[in-house]
Amino acid sequence: MAEIVVLKKCEEYDLEKVKKVLIEGLDLIGGVGAFVKKDEKVLLKVNSLMNTPVEKPACTHPVMLRAVIQILKPITKNIFVGDSPGVGTFEFCAKRNGLKEVIDSEGATLVNILKEEYELINKNPLKYRSFKTDPLIGEMDKIINLPRFKTHGLMYLTLCIKNMFGLIPGTSKPGYHLRAGTDKRLFSQMFIDIFNSRLPDLNILDGIIGMEGNGPGGGDPVNLKVILMGANGFAVDLVAPKIVGLNPYDVYINEVYRDDVLKGKELEVKVMGEKIEDVFHKGFKSVPRESFTKPGFFFKLIKGLITPKQIYIKQKCTGCLRCVQHCPVKCLEHSKKKGIKCDYNACIRCFICQEICPEDAIRLRKPLLSMFVRR
Repeated sequence: MAEIVVLKKCEEYDLEKVKKVLIEGLDLIGGVGAFVKKDEKVLLKVNSLMNTPVEKPACTHPVMLRAVIQILKPITKNIFVGDSPGVGTFEFCAKRNGLKEVIDSEGATLVNILKEEYELINKNPLKYRSFKTDPLIGEMDKIINLPRFKTHGLMYLTLCIKNMFGLIPGTSKPGYHLRAGTDKRLFSQMFIDIFNSRLPDLNILDGIIGMEGNGPGGGDPVNLKVILMGANGFAVDLVAPKIVGLNPYDVYINEVYRDDVLKGKELEVKVMGEKIEDVFHKGFKSVPRESFTKPGFFFKLIKGLITPKQIYIKQKCTGCLRCVQHCPVKCLEHSKKKGIKCDYNACIRCFICQEICPEDAIRLRKPLLSMFVRR
């Protein structure tokens, strides 16, 4: 049976328009009552990457969050909103990215995912059988996943599956990056295992205004004018790249899901609502993408010449030292005279520094020789 993905056009963050689109879309898959029952505890798992302003499309948009809360309130008042950002607590970030004002004014409960006292078990793991997270995750009856359509320096795009990495407390995330190193396949397997250890009951992907270019934190806004919905996050993530003309399997997680979970088969997906060609966006700016498959010994010799690497822009750097503090292999140094200096031999290309830089002072550069490496 095909997995259903609802694709709806929505041109702006007007609250009533967003609510109307969400209700119409949910009605195509059984209505909101098919996903949330009376008085259930519901966690809205937002994307709150860091404390960026609302104008920067790095986090779940406040209007999207407000619309979902207002749709849920006639069914349940037990609405919780949370995430675990890479820098700071969710509450700290939510004060600036506009989410806290929505949570407070709508009577929802803000929760910080901080503790590692509850074990999530994945019964059919690719690599990781269990994960430690906050006990509040175990208290939730339902989880609604609210990612935003963004490019991602490490994983190409960050959509539904990647957004659930926020169940892992922020202080533990560098350790996962360190364990995976430059292995994007291992990283993808990890994200799939996290997602499958606590499947969201509903996924709503915000592509009204997404991010292109230097994502997931420093990219540029792009008005894609769409919202995607579905019970199956993998199905939503397969449809989303097509809207901007990207191969769905260039998204590392999608490729690994097909190869390692479905054993090479294609996930059968039925798109309802709009047709992809009717909402297609031309000219989307993606990030550099490299293949999983590289020549072993030869690749080790020339990896610095053929893999994307981060460039540190001294003129934009404010010396906040977030990148230095969160680098899992401690390969970054900062001086007032030279700015950030990276030991590229020690660097594992996890791109945490680029992801969490609040000033867009770290850019990914695709080496010239990379064009000669076959995908």
